[in-house]
Amino acid sequence: MAETTTCSPIDRLMQTLKVHVPGVTDPLLQLEIFNVIDEFLRRTSAWRYRTDITLEVNVAEYFLATPADAEVVRAMGVVHNGLPLTGRAVGGTGSAYIQSSLGELLPEQTFPDGDASYLPAISDIQPTGMFTYAIYRPNYISVAGLPDVEAVKYPLQVDLALTIAAGCVECDCGDWMLPDWMYPMFFQDWLDGTLGRLYGMPAKPWASPTIAAYHAKRFRNRMAFRKQEAIRGYAYGVPGWRFPRSW
Repeated sequence: MAETTTCSPIDRLMQTLKVHVPGVTDPLLQLEIFNVIDEFLRRTSAWRYRTDITLEVNVAEYFLATPADAEVVRAMGVVHNGLPLTGRAVGGTGSAYIQSSLGELLPEQTFPDGDASYLPAISDIQPTGMFTYAIYRPNYISVAGLPDVEAVKYPLQVDLALTIAAGCVECDCGDWMLPDWMYPMFFQDWLDGTLGRLYGMPAKPWASPTIAAYHAKRFRNRMAFRKQEAIRGYAYGVPGWRFPRSW
């Protein structure tokens, strides 16, 4: 009886790339696949993860527990006791300001690089819930308006966008604990992204600027599509528009 081997989910991608780019080494393939998947997940927010955080009285910062080999890209939404919380930005003095959704900056109010030359005032967005939240460093969320005895009765429900942790690039197996459904779902996207990087390498026997541009364009287009898909969910016919916040 023939011996059967169990393939890693990433094997199909590795084998296909070797057909397109013969002579490339496994470490180089794994590095570029890692870079492509990381860029893809950061831009699209396609890896979504929900977690509950138990609040404590007068504690402002909490650790965000994520799956193994993952790190936080951004918070897509936070809910407390059924109410969505408003995110916040920090001004130059460290005080909390709510980001504005309406209006525009006049030329005299901006620096040459486009940054605002003043501290924004209170926003038109009215905060909901007992407090606001922010993520200033990976894997930690902070709340403004310290939780009281009433607030800690309900967990903070956080919807996160994740990517693979930087430390995973040191793993030579090429299998980074991503959910298995991602490999077939995003196979063509990651293939195009990796081929765009490989064909664009200078002084390599497989280098081809024309083919690199072709695959890189396909990869960018697919990321734009996947970003919208991640927002709407994998449901056919979901409208791609929404009412303005001011309505």
